[in-house]
Order: sequence, then C-alpha cells, then structure tokens
Amino acid sequence: GSPRRVRARVMAHAAHVMGALGAVPFVGLTPQARDALGLRAVASGETCARAQIAYGATILSFLGGIHWGLAAVKHTVVKHWNPTPAQLTARYAWSVTPSLLAWAALSAPSEVAACGTLMGGLLACAGVDTVYARAGGYPRWLLPMRYGLTAAATLSLAATAFRGADEGERSKSKRR
Repeated sequence: GSPRRVRARVMAHAAHVMGALGAVPFVGLTPQARDALGLRAVASGETCARAQIAYGATILSFLGGIHWGLAAVKHTVVKHWNPTPAQLTARYAWSVTPSLLAWAALSAPSEVAACGTLMGGLLACAGVDTVYARAGGYPRWLLPMRYGLTAAATLSLAATAFRGADEGERSKSKRR
C-alpha cells in the first residue's frame, strides 16, 4: 500500500493496543477479577472500587480533553469548513462536561453513585463521539473500537456498582 495507508494502519494498530491496555484497569479492578486472581487477601473490595472509580474519572476527563484539543485547533468534521465561534464554543463547553462529571463521581457519597455517574458520562461521551464520527470527524476504525472500550468500562463499573449495592444491602440486614 501507499505510505499514507501504511501509516494509517500503524496508527490504528497503536490506538487499538493502547485502548486495550487502557481497559485493563477497568476489568482488572472488578470484584470478579479480584476473586479470580486470588487477590482478596491483598486488596479489599473498597480499595479496588475506589481505584477503579479514580481511573474511570481520569479516563472520562481524557475523553473531554480530546474535544478541547480539537476545538483549540479548530478541527472540523467536514473538510474545508470553518467552524463558527458558536460551534467552537459549543465544543469547548462539551469538552469540560466529562471532567465535571468525573469530579462529581469522585465526590459521590457511595460507590454505586460514583459508578453510575461514570457510566452515564462514558455513555454520553460515546454518544457525542458518534455524532462527530457520523459527520466524518474520525477515522472509520475509531468508532467500533470506542464502542468496545466503552462497553468494557461501563460493564466493569456496573460490576463494581453491584458489589457496592450488594454490600450495602448486607450491611443493612446485619443491622436489623
């Protein structure tokens, strides 16, 4: 293939590898992974949950930062189109929303609330990215990868949230 196509394939491969590695903390910090790896004596469920929530907040902020960077360079989803100040302002406004959701998750009163906030934020980011991708703003390979990573992250957070909800129920029944 042409040098441009080869470069594009290399970049897509690198993104897939980095994306898969980025999913490891989400999956590895689930209660199921902790149990399967025999780490119950090494790391408590609360420690793993808090680490996963902190990582989720970091990733959510990263996803917003992508849009800040694209707005800063006036990246458009349509070639040869100059975005208006209002369109750039909208993208800047969206770009800080994931960080605010991440902060809310870190400030949440429970693991369940934190995980739910992060899951909603990740799904919202995927929705916004879908809009940009459909308008031609991302390479074709990116959206399927993005959906897979979002699924891994949200399912992992759901596993942690159910752990928190289950432990909350157990502690309530012990108090009765």
